[in-house]
Amino acid sequence: MPYLAHAMMEPLNCAVDLRADGCEIWTGTQFQTVDRMAAAATAGLKPEQVRIHTTLLGGGFGRRANPASDFVVEAVQVAKAAKVPVKVVWTREDDLRGGWYRPMWYDRMVGGVDAGGNPVAWTHTIVGQSIMQGQCSSSLVSRTASTAHRSKVRQTCFTAFRIYKLIYTLRGSGVPVQWWRSVGHSHNGFAVEAFFDELAHAGGKDPYELRRALLANQPRMRAVLELVAQKAGWGKPLPPGRGRGIATHFSFDSYVAQVAEASVDKDGMVHVHRVVCAVDCGA
Repeated sequence: MPYLAHAMMEPLNCAVDLRADGCEIWTGTQFQTVDRMAAAATAGLKPEQVRIHTTLLGGGFGRRANPASDFVVEAVQVAKAAKVPVKVVWTREDDLRGGWYRPMWYDRMVGGVDAGGNPVAWTHTIVGQSIMQGQCSSSLVSRTASTAHRSKVRQTCFTAFRIYKLIYTLRGSGVPVQWWRSVGHSHNGFAVEAFFDELAHAGGKDPYELRRALLANQPRMRAVLELVAQKAGWGKPLPPGRGRGIATHFSFDSYVAQVAEASVDKDGMVHVHRVVCAVDCGA
């Protein structure tokens, strides 16, 4: 999975009114405390002399919450040099070149099925950059990743596997990385569910029926799976050239299942025609 930019709808922007005895800032921030401290240090003021007015976001997805407070600090620097109130707006090109990205990850999976076509073994090797690297110890990063995968395993089909092995290798890079929407779930969910379908295919199993059978002890996940299959008309004939896929994922205490209908045209372009979602996020 490649590096991904946030590319939110609203460009990065920040308005600053800097005076000798205080500083007022208007921006769509996701990191008020960090931004206030950074602005104060840049302006040579005490934190209590900085007031941030949080405007409504035109999208942020994590880009507006970074430890460098880059776009806020830059606006304060400009106001300090100009000695007048300023508004700084990043161009789309600036942000795509100089932003913070979802890490690039490499996943390698090996699985096995028994004589009945049922999956029994899964080895998952992950190599990539952590968004927490440089902000805490590497041991915490590893524990966090391990805990997240154990949580995924407990809430999904993997409790039925006799052999399950996870190998997690942390690698650094000069590219700055940060949270990006659903963070690790945005690539883990895709990689895991895509390979689960490979196992279903190898065993000659329907990917919906196989998931349903293995989720016998996970009633909430099984419920969203059954609901989404029903609403999407799983198993019913599709127009020529179309395919249908199904997946489940557990994250942030929510159980999610989706069915997508898609096709590939003669030029190799993928077209998504319909996506049906079922979500159980509890109370």
